[in-house]
Amino acid sequence: MTIDKKELDLTEEEADYLDRTFGVLRLSGEEEMFAIDGQHRTAAIKVAVIANPELCSEEVPVVFVAHRKTKEGEIRTRRLFSTLNRYAKPVSISEIIALDEEDNAAILTRKLIEQFPRFSGKIAFAKGKSLSPTNKKDFTNIILLYEIIVTLLTKKVFIPSVAVDGYEPIRFTTRRLPEQVLNKEYEGLKADFNEIIDGLPFLQKFFATGTVNRAAKSSNLLFRPVGQIVFFNVYRIAGFYGKKKEVLEYFATDTFNITNPVWNKVFVDPITKTLITTQQVQRAAILLLLRRFNINFVATTKDKSILENLEIDAHQIA
Repeated sequence: MTIDKKELDLTEEEADYLDRTFGVLRLSGEEEMFAIDGQHRTAAIKVAVIANPELCSEEVPVVFVAHRKTKEGEIRTRRLFSTLNRYAKPVSISEIIALDEEDNAAILTRKLIEQFPRFSGKIAFAKGKSLSPTNKKDFTNIILLYEIIVTLLTKKVFIPSVAVDGYEPIRFTTRRLPEQVLNKEYEGLKADFNEIIDGLPFLQKFFATGTVNRAAKSSNLLFRPVGQIVFFNVYRIAGFYGKKKEVLEYFATDTFNITNPVWNKVFVDPITKTLITTQQVQRAAILLLLRRFNINFVATTKDKSILENLEIDAHQIA
C-alpha cells in the first residue's frame, strides 16, 4: 500500500519514510493462527461475537508475530510462548489501581488522591495494605483507600449476612461507568469523607496538623489498617440502616484504641502483647459494634463461638 502524501500533507521525505516502515496486513481467512498469550481473552472474544455479532465491529489491539514453517521457526515461537508465560511478572495491585481505566474503584481512588484537597500528600503508595507504625504523615495507603471505596459503593461488606444496597462488586470493578455517574459518585465519596473527618475530632486534628503517633497505645485504631477495615464496614452498614449518626458519635469519643479494655481484649494477643490483625479479629470487632448499634445480622456458628469466647457485652462498649 502506497502512502498518499498529498492527502496526508506529507513531504517527500516523510512519505518515503512511511512507505518503508508502515504497511497494511491483509488476511484471507485461510491463515493458521494461534495465541501465544491471552488465550482466555481470545476464547472469550470468540464466544462474545457469536452471542452478539455487533461486536465484530469493535476494534481490539493485537500484536502479530510472524512464524516460519521451519524447525527453527517453530523453536523460536515456542521459546517466545514459554518465556511470556513462565517469566511474565504480575502487575502489583497498587499498579493496577494506578492504571486501570475500567475499574471504577481504581478511577475514583485516583480521583480522590489527585483532586480531594484533604487527601493531598496523605495517601501512601505501597505494594501492600500495611502502614508502618513509624509512618506519621499518611492517613491510609492506595490499596486500603481502594478497598474502602469498594465497601462504600458496592454490596461487598465484611458480613455477608448483612444486606446493603450498591453496585454489584464484580461489575463495578470491571465495567467503567459513564463519566457523569463517576462524577456523582466522586462527589458522594467526598461528602462521606468530609462527614467522617469533620465528625471525628482526632481525624480533624490529624488533617490539620498532618501528623499522628501511630505507635502510641492511645492512638485511635482508625489510624491502623485493621481499624479502618472495621470502621468503614460498620459505617457503611450503619448508614444503610439509618444509624450513621450513632456510629460517628461513638467513634468521636476516641475510645477505639487498645487502652480500652474491650478493644485490648479483641485486638491484643494476651501472651505476646502484640496487635492481632487477622480477618477473624476484624470480623469479631465488626459484629460487636453491630450489636452495640442494634443492627441485626445472622451469626454463623463460628461467629457465635468467637463472640462467646470474648465474653463481651456489646451494649457496654464505651
